[in-house]
Amino acid sequence: MEILEITRKGAYSQVVTLEAVYEIDNGRLKELHLDVGTDADPELLSGLHDACRLRRARARANYLLDERAYSYAMLYRKLMETYRDKALVTQVLDELVGTGQIDDTRYAYACAEYLVERKRWGRFRAKQEMLHRGLPSALVEDALAGLAEAEAENLPLVLERKYGRLLTDPDDRKAIDKAIAGMARLGYPFREVRYAIEDWFASLEEDD
Repeated sequence: MEILEITRKGAYSQVVTLEAVYEIDNGRLKELHLDVGTDADPELLSGLHDACRLRRARARANYLLDERAYSYAMLYRKLMETYRDKALVTQVLDELVGTGQIDDTRYAYACAEYLVERKRWGRFRAKQEMLHRGLPSALVEDALAGLAEAEAENLPLVLERKYGRLLTDPDDRKAIDKAIAGMARLGYPFREVRYAIEDWFASLEEDD
């Protein structure tokens, strides 16, 4: 199989033959003296192509993990955008699971803590976000189970910060409904928000 064209793409090159286009590391091309006009074994080219893509996918995955944490599903989607090869991406991810670089349980608990304790979201919105990140429902429930107290502590603080200036009159249904809707968007339970608003107005009366 004659090599018709070689186009450098950084650390690898696209090698064109009449039958296919291969991605091959530049070092391997030089080592094997593969150049335009060379008659190359298609099995050799295919093996070099697979090895090059595996190396690049591993490097891409590690680069992404250096920037931030990922769940298995999130990193799978990210790598598939580039490589569009289920077998390749699954191999890379399974290797990362084996070395502990991807751990959905660890990620779920860290994510739950961040969303509830730092961003001060209610558990319902936190759950939706975690599911969106590809975490299994049962694992999400487990990670959020221990944060009920944090959610209860956050609710009046968030209510005051976001809607304290609005909630000045217990008969102002428009203001109350706006506060309830806003807190619901943050993932707080409707009934608990109502109780918190009642407590807010009670505290205003005590201050008076």
